[in-house]
Amino acid sequence: MKWFLLAAFAATLTGTATADDKKTEAPVKLTLVAKTDKYTLDTGGKTVAEYKKEMEETAKVLKDGGGKIRTPKPPAVDLVLRLTNTTKEEVTIYVGGANVYTFELSGGDSLSLNSNLAFTADFKLPKPVTLGGGNSFDIPVKQLSDGSRGLSRYLYWTGTGDYKLTAKYTLASKDGGKVTELKSEPVKITVTEK
Repeated sequence: MKWFLLAAFAATLTGTATADDKKTEAPVKLTLVAKTDKYTLDTGGKTVAEYKKEMEETAKVLKDGGGKIRTPKPPAVDLVLRLTNTTKEEVTIYVGGANVYTFELSGGDSLSLNSNLAFTADFKLPKPVTLGGGNSFDIPVKQLSDGSRGLSRYLYWTGTGDYKLTAKYTLASKDGGKVTELKSEPVKITVTEK
């Protein structure tokens, strides 16, 4: 009996590795493409200082429970998340569904707010996309928001100046499980007054 337990323990230590056990580099690269990299700060007729103060107060109210306040619309942007097959072989990736992308906005004055919009509870599976060697799949981004459905977040620049925006995208398996997180290089965005 003792030898059987020892053999079983040794087998668990030296067991056969599966694809899930291996930490390999993804054959797909994420690039954040800024089709427009210059934006105008829309303060709604307020000064930049008044707008920044109002946004900070909104963030505080939302953090404290939100009451009946509605999250302001995030800035409109013209960005693309580009997933590129970096190999010569055909690769199938799964996009959409419960996949999540996130942004990191740094430099200048910025803040993020959780969306307080209602969302459906249905679970959507990602769809397969087959990319030939060197081919890409583009995901357009029209507003500065990220996350997934009810867990979405809005990002705002609350002042003028130069910002850096970086994207992360979590690739999913065909059943919707998380596989690999990809990260883009930052892009520079300039925000000016009207």
